[in-house]
Amino acid sequence: MCTELVFISQPARQCKDVQDVKMASKMDSRQWQRLRALVIDSAARFLNIQDRYEHQDPEMVRLFYQAVHATWPEVAEKYPNSWVLVWYLRIYLLKRVYRKHWYERKIARERAGSQVRQQPRRLRTKNTNRLSVRQLNTAASQACVATRTRKRATARDRHAFPSGPEITASPTMHCSPVIAPQRSGSLSSPASAHSHGVLPVQSSHAVFQFLNSMTPSLVKLVPDFLSAGIYDQNHLEDFFTWPEKAQRNFLLKTFIGRMNALELGTMLIALNSRRRS
Repeated sequence: MCTELVFISQPARQCKDVQDVKMASKMDSRQWQRLRALVIDSAARFLNIQDRYEHQDPEMVRLFYQAVHATWPEVAEKYPNSWVLVWYLRIYLLKRVYRKHWYERKIARERAGSQVRQQPRRLRTKNTNRLSVRQLNTAASQACVATRTRKRATARDRHAFPSGPEITASPTMHCSPVIAPQRSGSLSSPASAHSHGVLPVQSSHAVFQFLNSMTPSLVKLVPDFLSAGIYDQNHLEDFFTWPEKAQRNFLLKTFIGRMNALELGTMLIALNSRRRS
């Protein structure tokens, strides 16, 4: 009898799980099962098993310990301050809280999935198809507008060339039909260019230099810049002051089908550096 009532002090290291508490208590399997059953039964009677130990009503915790000690008084005599009860109860309630939260999240996921599945498949497909058609129509209309704009700009530039022997152009001139008249010497002044219904050739030089300074070079976009109204140094400097979002939207709408992702990124980096400078 004296051996069973030997005091077992609380270990210095905190018990992290049930196995640590069992080893520190030095109980055999039969005693441990009795303790577990007693704690679980008394907790269900006196405590809120859906809440942590720290959030329990102190009066109900006191009644819990009284009930356990009345049923098994050796626990209070063998373990100072009934530390084995305290630690096991803490871990038990914490596991119950974790299990409750996991179950609530599981139910929420299942309910959300059930709502999606209850929506008629025909309606889901119809909504998806409608969105795809709207996107395709928008892209097609923007591409048509850009194509018509480029054709008009090319036609104006073609009328500005003199009727005579074929002009041999350098590779740089072929990159932009708007730059070619400047090098051929066919236009003598900005006024004569306006009289033919085209933009002054000198006005495109700043745009050409800006687009040619990028890697890879984007001089192919000179006609598109001119058609969009950015055709001289003043308009270009004004474009540099636009907010980043406005510049990005302008590039996406104006140059759809004309720029790939790499070229768009190059353009945005160049604009950001200009804005900071």
